[in-house]
Amino acid sequence: MLRRLLTAVVCLTVGGACLFISGRARPAFLAAPNQIAASPLPTVISFAGKWKMHTGYLTPANLYLPTLDDSTWKEIQVPSNWFLQGEDRSGTVWFRHHFTPDSGLQGKVIKLVFEGVDYTADVWLNGQYLGFHEGYFQPFSFMVSEQLQLGEDNVLAVRVDSPYEEPGRTWSFHKRLLKGVLNHHDTRPGGAWSLKGQDQNTGGIWAPVYLRVSQVVSLDALQVTPHLPPEGTDAVAEVNVTLTYTDTEAKDVSFNFTLAPHNFLSEGITGGHLSETRRLTPGTHHLTFNVSCSQARLWWTWEHGAPNLYKLQVTVSRARIPFDTSQTTFGFRTIAYEPTTKVWHLNGQRIFLRGTNYIATQWLSEMSPEKYTFDLGLMKKAYINAVRVHAHIEAQAFYQLCDEAGILVWQDFLLQWGYTDDEAFITEAERQARDMIALLYNHPSIITWSLHNEPPWDASWMQYKYPDYSPTHNRSLDNALAERLSDADATRHLHLYSATSEHPWYGWYSGSWHDYGKPAREPLITEFGAQALPDLASLRKIFSEEELWPESKEDWEKWEYHNFQKHETFDIAKVPQGQNIQEFIANTQHYQAHLLKYAAESYRRQKFRPVTSIFQFMFVEEWPSVNWGIVDYWRNPKPGYAALQTAYQPVLPSVAEDKDEWQAGEVVVLPVWVVNDLWTAFPQAQLVYTLRTAEHIVDQATVSTDIAPDSAQEIITLTKADLNPDHYELLVEVRNSEGRVLGSNQFQFTVEGESHE
Repeated sequence: MLRRLLTAVVCLTVGGACLFISGRARPAFLAAPNQIAASPLPTVISFAGKWKMHTGYLTPANLYLPTLDDSTWKEIQVPSNWFLQGEDRSGTVWFRHHFTPDSGLQGKVIKLVFEGVDYTADVWLNGQYLGFHEGYFQPFSFMVSEQLQLGEDNVLAVRVDSPYEEPGRTWSFHKRLLKGVLNHHDTRPGGAWSLKGQDQNTGGIWAPVYLRVSQVVSLDALQVTPHLPPEGTDAVAEVNVTLTYTDTEAKDVSFNFTLAPHNFLSEGITGGHLSETRRLTPGTHHLTFNVSCSQARLWWTWEHGAPNLYKLQVTVSRARIPFDTSQTTFGFRTIAYEPTTKVWHLNGQRIFLRGTNYIATQWLSEMSPEKYTFDLGLMKKAYINAVRVHAHIEAQAFYQLCDEAGILVWQDFLLQWGYTDDEAFITEAERQARDMIALLYNHPSIITWSLHNEPPWDASWMQYKYPDYSPTHNRSLDNALAERLSDADATRHLHLYSATSEHPWYGWYSGSWHDYGKPAREPLITEFGAQALPDLASLRKIFSEEELWPESKEDWEKWEYHNFQKHETFDIAKVPQGQNIQEFIANTQHYQAHLLKYAAESYRRQKFRPVTSIFQFMFVEEWPSVNWGIVDYWRNPKPGYAALQTAYQPVLPSVAEDKDEWQAGEVVVLPVWVVNDLWTAFPQAQLVYTLRTAEHIVDQATVSTDIAPDSAQEIITLTKADLNPDHYELLVEVRNSEGRVLGSNQFQFTVEGESHE
């Protein structure tokens, strides 16, 4: 209870994009560690670098006191996850940092900002307790103008706790930590169902810590809601400003807003300007302003236009003396979702989502804007236009880069499988869900908030995992969250849960890959895929030479620890192991690639009949492991990447056939479709096909056709009744009326038996 009360003193810095500095080139106002930049306010004083840490039995109890001798404590880099610094532990770690603030800070408004701490933090400055924070992803801050000792040595002490949840009693069916896949998932170290599933804890001060210095006013958050104009009128950016006013008496202050293009040339484009005076009294304020923008350019996904972003900057001043400045980027766009058909609309246009699931890493401090840019570049090259951030929240840089890349984001909340149902947990989950929405609100790339992945009440398979399984478990949690969060964001769809029925998993957990050829029952397909081994060089980074060809029980246990699923691979998918590791790698990679291509093409041919969205599982492997990634942990693509790249072409020629083997004399029927996800028609297009063996061309032709925009249509059906036994390849291209290739594909099949010649 005490900690909940102490939480009230924490000032969350959500929505203030100007505060995010993790991994980026330093802005002009960011000084070297412990130094003050000689530039206009705000000033940022970074605490990045070596801190002191204490682990083990934590005595004496006064580890927060500035007089404590910490000279013998181990050094640790901040920001970082402690596992990446050689500390493989769960529980409490103490951090201390010494710094000397300049006396020139006298009279300034000074805020101590933490961008991210996993999972809870108690904070002291110079022995004075500042407060408590729970939640790994949110920035939080404290006003410290009065606690700082200017010109003297100051000591910042932080007690970080990333607990181990007791197996059986709490973990993994009654979890209390809101960490999603960072605490429980089948791609974690140890996997989902072993007692080692909480290994390699993600705890730490993983994001930047710094002092933010302003004067009189502290701008805490900017929230921008874009309103698209009726024809002939200006667009409007509705700006909600949260600030703290520290003067002792009420006075008038000026707010000056500038709205300008962020990532496109401004020639011919008029931005927005607004100046208003408001009277402020001491304390926290939530103010609303409307900034107009004429001829606003809309934000689009990369294949439908340009991801046009605007930068909004606000400066608060009095008598032309600036007190504080903050800025954020956003886009003018609308997202609509039809709950009956489950069709998405971007700026009024129906859009099909070609997506993937994504967990960048188990340890978020190892990501950087450059690494995120690389991953998103691979996604765009594979024609992905949407990414599901799977049951966790990425570092803030990821969302800004999705905005700039024109890639949509399906954002999951942190509920992954089973949790406790008590009211205290529901209240905490609501608080953190609101933090998520506020933190990420300004990003135009985000289209939905999805609250719970495979909740127990929708996952009857859990009865085989948990003896205390109940078919109603967590239903009250999810219903309460949906009701309480219904007012949190009127601009996006609130998705109650990601259903088991939306995760078919044919050919892996049940059935056969052929089942993807059957009519789909769900419009939203948010998981499908299969495992595949990474290449040999990557495997050698995971296993010793003796373990590369697993034979003993101990070998297989290590493979399973690194997420390999033996039963699913051999018994359900029926992938042959082969005679050596090279064959094993090739067999799993071929199976994954074949399944992904077949499933994705089948779903795309069912576009809007009823399928509206597909999300392959999983894009990258987030630790050195063997799982569902089409790109391994070291970012080496598997053949499954190229298969998805083919299946995700915006204009896709596709063969609607689930057989890859016929008998001699059997009629070979090959329906050829064209799926067009673009909003452009291609009249007088050409479908060019070639049917060949390794030695000769069997058939070749060009068919003229009109391709409608946003469509999926069968163009021709090739029927062959006289094919000799051989291996065949059907090559198909779609060209526009000028001969430019819009998409290409190939389909291979075999005719078995004796020649009829």
